[in-house]
Amino acid sequence: MNQTELPFEPWRFVPMQGTINTRDVGGYPTTDGRVVVRGRIYRSANLAQLSDADVERLVDLGITTVVDFRGPKEASDDPDHLPPGADYVNSPIIGSTRGDEIDDAAIARMIAAAGLPPTMLDRARVTPHGPFYRMLYLVDSYGTDQHVLRLRGYRALFEKLLALPVGENLLFHCTGGRDRTGVGAALLLRTLGVSDQLIDADFVATNRYLQVDRDDPDTVAFLKFKSANVFLQPSSNRYFADVARQLGATPDALRGAVELKAVLLHRMYAAIDRLYGDFDAFSHQELGVGREERDRLRALYTQP
Repeated sequence: MNQTELPFEPWRFVPMQGTINTRDVGGYPTTDGRVVVRGRIYRSANLAQLSDADVERLVDLGITTVVDFRGPKEASDDPDHLPPGADYVNSPIIGSTRGDEIDDAAIARMIAAAGLPPTMLDRARVTPHGPFYRMLYLVDSYGTDQHVLRLRGYRALFEKLLALPVGENLLFHCTGGRDRTGVGAALLLRTLGVSDQLIDADFVATNRYLQVDRDDPDTVAFLKFKSANVFLQPSSNRYFADVARQLGATPDALRGAVELKAVLLHRMYAAIDRLYGDFDAFSHQELGVGREERDRLRALYTQP
């Protein structure tokens, strides 16, 4: 296994009718010889389209707490469909009640930096196919001071995990379960003692899990999922190729601009070290996870 590829593990993937990229965060070995417990913590794309059967699946999995990293407008426009009585918290990483608030100047700069044509500046033509600008903004920001400061939004995840009753489980998500959810998983797994190599692999695995029927170039199955937007499909997909052509670009260029890569996490860690000295100092100050909290999290969520 290389650092950017995980074997498909059927037990890790949770099939759902109304969402994708739902996975068990457990099962990874830690550097001190333990293993992250399975069946306690899950990650996913958004839960707004869950069927009633999916909701029952959450109940069967014992998921009683859901942490939503979407912006307030994202969350209110497409509210989660959850079991009655679920403990829900919206802890936005970006966005406001008005939306993503990514201005035209920032979009123009990012489009140019990605080597994409000016036709990609046409919001009316781009946004119906997926949140390309939001994904590009997130990918572009790794390693910046602004990105690191946004990480304090993950404090709610750690607070909920520290308070989670025995026998109850937690799920965290954003819209696609990629950038915001992927960073949350990375911060958590690093806190639990998983190696950066395995964390990298978990992060980029989303590139695969958001590709519905990826082996069929004629598939349009992804269109029913708001999470699996066009820009994240394989470059060989014919529908994607048609959209790219209409936008004056190529599928490879569009997908390459927003594809998750391990180097993004490496930039984030480097920025954390630059601003805080090390990961432990950052965790204590911004996530509320000092040595005592870290040891408790490891006692709760890892096992021999």
